[in-house]
Amino acid sequence: MRTGHASGFTLIELMVVVALLSIVAFLAIPNLFGLVRDNQVQAQAEEMNAMLQYARSESVIRRRPVNVNIDTATGEVDVTSAGVILRASTFDATGVDFTSSHPQLIYRANGTSTIGDFRASFCRDGISEKAYVISVINSGRSTLHPQGLSEDGTALGGC
Repeated sequence: MRTGHASGFTLIELMVVVALLSIVAFLAIPNLFGLVRDNQVQAQAEEMNAMLQYARSESVIRRRPVNVNIDTATGEVDVTSAGVILRASTFDATGVDFTSSHPQLIYRANGTSTIGDFRASFCRDGISEKAYVISVINSGRSTLHPQGLSEDGTALGGC
């Protein structure tokens, strides 16, 4: 027969566990929100790069010019050929600064670009270390550069 010893948690043990969990949550949640916001910027930059690659490949497949129309104020980007919209996307401007050196990029029928110095950037809260840059050269090749770096591999000076 058992004498007075009950198994389970005491109130003090439970309070210690709750206090530890709240401290961990207090430290982890702000970092989690920052990670989510950083991933949103990266996802938008990758989507824009994919649209540029799509436009280039469509110009070669269709053997006709393909336009990439960019409206940074609304975040709307569409890929058109002969007046027909082939693909469209709207980038979320909430907290993400989207800039483009030109409002339109045209790929010729051979996949080359009419603009040899095209540049688009995606930045959050003016933090250049978290920004992404996409460049397009005369051959039509688009490159998504590593986070926080410009075309020449140096740190971005600003967004």
